[in-house]
Amino acid sequence: MNNTKMYKEIVETIERIPECSKYNQQPLEEIVKAIKEFNPQNIVIVARGTSLHSAMFAKYLLEIYYKKPVSLAAKSVFTVYDTDMDLSKSLVIAISQSGKAKDITKAVEKANQSGALTIGITNELESITHKACKYNLYCNVNKAVAYAASKTFTSTMYLITKLVYLLTKNPKLELNDDKLINNLEIAMKHHDEIKNLVQSYKDIEDLFVLGRGIPYALAMECGLKIKETSHFHVSTYPASEFYHGPIVMINEKTPVICFALDKITNPDIKLMIENLKKLNSDVLVITNDKDLTEIANKNIYIDESNDMYALFQAIIILQLFACELSVLRGEDPDFVKVLEHIDTY
Repeated sequence: MNNTKMYKEIVETIERIPECSKYNQQPLEEIVKAIKEFNPQNIVIVARGTSLHSAMFAKYLLEIYYKKPVSLAAKSVFTVYDTDMDLSKSLVIAISQSGKAKDITKAVEKANQSGALTIGITNELESITHKACKYNLYCNVNKAVAYAASKTFTSTMYLITKLVYLLTKNPKLELNDDKLINNLEIAMKHHDEIKNLVQSYKDIEDLFVLGRGIPYALAMECGLKIKETSHFHVSTYPASEFYHGPIVMINEKTPVICFALDKITNPDIKLMIENLKKLNSDVLVITNDKDLTEIANKNIYIDESNDMYALFQAIIILQLFACELSVLRGEDPDFVKVLEHIDTY
């Protein structure tokens, strides 16, 4: 039985999504109206850690569907270099689950001074980042206690999807809350399967996690979750970049996890899996494409044809995977002493 705080917070995600939705209905409408009136030329997203992975997800959605360029901010430009960048025509989105990050807040303050439209996504209404932004979305998933973020990541991904859908009205991004919750509940049913799968990873010291396009954000998050809870080396790459050097490190001792949850990029992941198999790598694919389960060594099959709902199932699955692997290896996913008091700037 998994009694960790991390596991409990993964479960709590399902309970809190309705509250997240209810709280943010009006703020989302106001923000979309403000963005349309402001009509930004470009978008800058400021984030670190897990929040940076949701920022990567936002970058893909905004560039694909809103069709405006998005950059992920180099925080040191605002803090260490104290640069007054011209952001007068920019939409600046700050993502900080705790809202306590001084570097994120400094970037928001600089953006406000420059005339940018600033939006925050946090899980703390009284945080410095929340207070610094002109508009805010609130995760509303109760205080996060476990060190490894789970429910705050999922709710942030939910709010980003809602925001871009309302901004673009693209049907590919439309999420029905009841169907989403049902999908999250289905994802939890993979728990026993995951507990069996992680046995293969109990003693490994190196792992690669790959994705391409929109699901790459999940590969990044999966890699971080495993590193911070199981404390061994994990590298994440876009599948397309993996060919440019890193693939030479692959052999029978280097397992790979691939995320394939996008009909557009799945063919590239298929080719990658075939190449990895030639190099004798043990490949686990997390996918809603049945064909890919036939060629990988291992698979977690998500029986959902809609890629966006499948992606949210995969979020829960990767969190369960990291949590169970940590427990199996004798680690504590809820607390990492060396990172307890670190404050970046």
